[in-house]
Amino acid sequence: MELNAFEVLIGLRLSIVRRAADMLVLHFGNIRAHSSGKGTVGEYALHVQCPWRLDGPLGTITGREDLWEYAGPGEEPPGWSYEDGLTLQDERLDDLFGPRHETSRSWVTEKDRFVVTAAQQTSCGDVRLELTGGHTLQLFPASCKREAWRLFAPASTHHLVFPEED
Repeated sequence: MELNAFEVLIGLRLSIVRRAADMLVLHFGNIRAHSSGKGTVGEYALHVQCPWRLDGPLGTITGREDLWEYAGPGEEPPGWSYEDGLTLQDERLDDLFGPRHETSRSWVTEKDRFVVTAAQQTSCGDVRLELTGGHTLQLFPASCKREAWRLFAPASTHHLVFPEED
């Protein structure tokens, strides 16, 4: 396992935040059209399927578990699901990044607002990305078999996966 693999993100901005089902999808660097002609990607992508937390200068902003918390208005409707929207995670990401684009269902950050300034990774798969403005993204793999995260350049076939695929 390359323990310095996340260093490629240093100096790149967190440019796109979105979800695919309950997986957090982050893109870093300049945004361009996807090679399929559908959607946009950054220079690097990070898919997160393990517990994670986004902290700011005043404490925790949101984390994985907030996806399953209803944020209103009013009482939680019967049969509500995070796929219906109005999650605590959505609310907190809206507050931080601005409203999510309805067509792409993505948050796109302002230029140079959230630039990666430091990146650490442990042999246990923990990752800490420090961003400008006193923000930190931390990943905490919680399984020895299930994929926790995947870092890759969208145009590349090489993917760094934790835990490593057999």
